[in-house]
Amino acid sequence: MVREKKEQNRSTKQGTRLKVDFNLLMSGTWVLEKKGNQRIHYFEKEVEDGKIIIYNALDIPSPLDSKLLDYLMLKSQENDWNEEVILPSISQVLKDLGLGKRKQTVERLKKALKILSNTRIEFHNCFIDNGVLKHFKEGTWELVSIGILTKYGFTKTKGRGNPLIVKVVFDDDFITLCKYSLGYKLVPYAPINGLRDTAYALYKWAWRWYNAEKNYGERWIGNGKSLVKWYKNELNSTANYKYPSKVLERVRSAIKQLNDHSEVPFFLQLKEENGNYKIEIYRKDQCSIKREIPFDKLSLLLRKVIIRLIKEKKHIKEPYALARSMSWKELENLLKDIVIASIPRDIWSYIVNNIIAKTDNPIAEAQKKEFESIVLGTEDKGSETYFAFKKAFLGKENTLTNLLKAFVPNWKSSIHDAKGLIQEAKMVYLR
Repeated sequence: MVREKKEQNRSTKQGTRLKVDFNLLMSGTWVLEKKGNQRIHYFEKEVEDGKIIIYNALDIPSPLDSKLLDYLMLKSQENDWNEEVILPSISQVLKDLGLGKRKQTVERLKKALKILSNTRIEFHNCFIDNGVLKHFKEGTWELVSIGILTKYGFTKTKGRGNPLIVKVVFDDDFITLCKYSLGYKLVPYAPINGLRDTAYALYKWAWRWYNAEKNYGERWIGNGKSLVKWYKNELNSTANYKYPSKVLERVRSAIKQLNDHSEVPFFLQLKEENGNYKIEIYRKDQCSIKREIPFDKLSLLLRKVIIRLIKEKKHIKEPYALARSMSWKELENLLKDIVIASIPRDIWSYIVNNIIAKTDNPIAEAQKKEFESIVLGTEDKGSETYFAFKKAFLGKENTLTNLLKAFVPNWKSSIHDAKGLIQEAKMVYLR
């Protein structure tokens, strides 16, 4: 009885896990080429002594197509890897995938099925687990070609709403390969269902490179140019980003989503060393690493300065995702040339309202612009106004220093390094 219960629990646990392959449909650089009378999209992936080619005569599979394939594979897996999968309604599929029920979403789902049915996979001298498929047990095959779906269809039912029943039939060789090949790995499916595209792909990527024996994984990506290529090839992205800054923004946002997700077992860190990037992977339940800095809990002034510096240095339009994922060390480096000073609030208000705001002539206008380029942010606290500015302007004769000299002769005594304030915040947070 106890043994039977254990088997049942194991079955239930396996039912929430998806067998995912890390070679097939993990994108490479797609090429559009004419073969005979047909134009096809394809990419090649080097594997051991051969190569895998995935091609499609209709379109390039996108992250949505990959998500749908994972979902259909899970349904087949839950039914002992049955080739035929019948789903009660197309609206249920959309709900399970976290998609809306709009007309264009339904049409896009139908197109995804069409794309999957048009996708074929060729193994050239590198058939994964040679002999797994019953049709290729004898001899050594130089080329094996299989599909994913052999057919799909929709049946309208009678009754309220006339739900569309969805029927999908897998290629039997593809299902056999999924079931037995060592190239596939079980990963928990539930967490990835609601993830955005980049986070979804990064989640599966983390499972690929995580070493369970070491409770750790890492992967060097390379410099900025390599980062763009890695994003396209290994995260199955069809986005055509040219600049590393945009890729960094997307990856950091995805890492934050994964790290904040209660069901995702990994904690990821993106690190930069000498201009090269790497991602480290830890199990949340087995690592003692503190989470990234809670950006929203920093003082308003520090947040203002960080956002402005990211905009100026990184040229990112939406810097909040990057700011929220930065490590303590990265923040310290960002703020190493910034200082914070405090002066009486009433004096600061007088300077702002009666001198800086007055732009009656070109000289005053130029002084105002100079002032705005020096001051990175201000915050009122009680009777004091705290402001941050670039350390380089500290010993220079400029609009800001001249005004402070005239109205607050001892203002330099209140100066603090912004880096020091971050270190203080870190001590409080890690206590």
